[in-house]
Amino acid sequence: MALFGPCEQRTLTARAVYAFIYTVLIVGSVTMIYPFLLMLGASITTDTDFDDWRVIPAYLRDDTALFRKWMNDRYGTDFNIARRIHRLDITNFRFLEKIPDYHVNDPRVQQRVEDWLQCVKTLPDEWVKAHFIDDKRTRLTNQRYARWLIRRYENNIEAFNQRYGTVYSSFTEVAPFEYDLTHKSRRETSPLRELYLEFRRTLPAHDLMAILATDGFLAWVERHIGGVEELNALLGTNYKSLNDVLFPAQRPQEPRWQKLWDRYVRERFPLLFVRVEGNWDTQWQSFLRERHPHRDIDAKLSRFPATLPQDDLRFADWVLFVDTVVPPEAKQLTTVEGHWREWLRKKYRTLQAVNAAHGTSWKSWDEIAPPRAETDVLTFWRNRDEIRREFLTRNYRLVLDYILFHGRALWNTFVLVLMTVLGHLTVQPLAAYGLSRFNLPYAHKILLALLATMAFPAEVAMIPNFLLIKELGLLNTYWALVLPGLASGMGIFLLKGYFDSLPQELYEAAMLDGAGELRMFWNITVPLSMPILAVIALSAFTSAYGGFMWAFLVVQKPEMWTMMVFLWQLGRDSYPWVWMASLVIAALPTLLVFIFAQKIILRGIIVPTMK
Repeated sequence: MALFGPCEQRTLTARAVYAFIYTVLIVGSVTMIYPFLLMLGASITTDTDFDDWRVIPAYLRDDTALFRKWMNDRYGTDFNIARRIHRLDITNFRFLEKIPDYHVNDPRVQQRVEDWLQCVKTLPDEWVKAHFIDDKRTRLTNQRYARWLIRRYENNIEAFNQRYGTVYSSFTEVAPFEYDLTHKSRRETSPLRELYLEFRRTLPAHDLMAILATDGFLAWVERHIGGVEELNALLGTNYKSLNDVLFPAQRPQEPRWQKLWDRYVRERFPLLFVRVEGNWDTQWQSFLRERHPHRDIDAKLSRFPATLPQDDLRFADWVLFVDTVVPPEAKQLTTVEGHWREWLRKKYRTLQAVNAAHGTSWKSWDEIAPPRAETDVLTFWRNRDEIRREFLTRNYRLVLDYILFHGRALWNTFVLVLMTVLGHLTVQPLAAYGLSRFNLPYAHKILLALLATMAFPAEVAMIPNFLLIKELGLLNTYWALVLPGLASGMGIFLLKGYFDSLPQELYEAAMLDGAGELRMFWNITVPLSMPILAVIALSAFTSAYGGFMWAFLVVQKPEMWTMMVFLWQLGRDSYPWVWMASLVIAALPTLLVFIFAQKIILRGIIVPTMK
């Protein structure tokens, strides 16, 4: 029924009322769409810009915002190293205002970077670690490693677990095997480490971070000495910043530097990179006799190894001997900085040739530092579009990988939805048809009992239903998911009302032609009830697809979990922006069903009202 008659619709009052109604509807639609757009925007962010809450994240159009995200992603927990490399006076990459300019368009700077990247590929495994790693396995290297393992083991996680003695449920759980070196670190040779190193050798050089001795030294200085003022006071130097300090691979001649160098090498420098010069067999044998008076020293033990032994028998003794007996001048350090300088010597032979090729003005070989800052910026500009695309799709790829390669979530959800929809379209129409067609004297009591179930939330019946399912031995089965919700009092009530409105003459004519109840139900009632059945099917689909609590309660085996349970676990173990992406993906099937079936659904809403 219209609000105004044909003659009244042109009046000012009618137009004002219609304008008000449409305004309210538009505002209501905006309040529904805008939060979804915010969720969509948040789903393509990371920790750098998640709190901005923008419909369109800034990095999609701003290179500086993209560089901030990329640098934060690149270094992660190694922010202090990045801060020293780029000489930044900030506490977080969110506060980076512009992209540093290192003249990376200069061919000589590009040659400097290319030489450094070639040198990085020649570094020993312990001197290198991969960029783009985080604890929750969401960044680029984590995802690359998971896909590499999936291809290598043909997505057979059981074979992987059997090979390496692990209990992973999917390859997305396998973390890159990186570790921080300490003073007493040994070379890691476990099978998982060797497997990861095989993968890491496939990465491009610009995605690898060399571990410089200077980085470890400056971190130690900040913890044990202080800032640049305290260091200058200790050494009698005039450094403007700690970023100007280079750790000398050779023991310095200046006494104050010697004292600090000796202390750092004794307390923190990784002994894995120390070589002891000279013959120390006699002192070594005396040390072992004093430390282990009851041990027989054979020919193998009597020889002092110049480098850190890997076997347990000599390891602890060697560490203690080097720290307490060997003098500092006998310790020869091998560092990334030294390796870089030797690499340049072999290629260019003279310092003048290095300066000419790289556009630098080094006065001595000891001044040369790796061009890590230039490498970062040049890598960014060369791969800017790829970086932007990777950020745009990362969270969604992570969610899809988690769903596709983590258990049987898609199959379980498909079976659950199919069984639920078919059950609702079978049980409820038949029950409603019987109440509508047959004049049962107690039909109103049945309807009242059905409607009474709507007075209680579903959570009230969860414990009784769980106990019943347990007694029937149906836990961790599809039946446990489907049976409790197979019939709906509201659905039966709506269908009975709709069936009551259908013309009785059709049934009378069919009965005259000899049709039975089942044939009349299938050939008359079902075709005329398609709109309302579509509403029932959509309701069954949304309840089954979006159901979490009941599925989590009765199906406790991960191989039987539905997609909602897996997404809940992903949200718990991952970051909020990944969870946003999972919510968007989870909402897509319901949205697509409504878009393609909206005409039938609207008919199911409007037709009963018109009748």
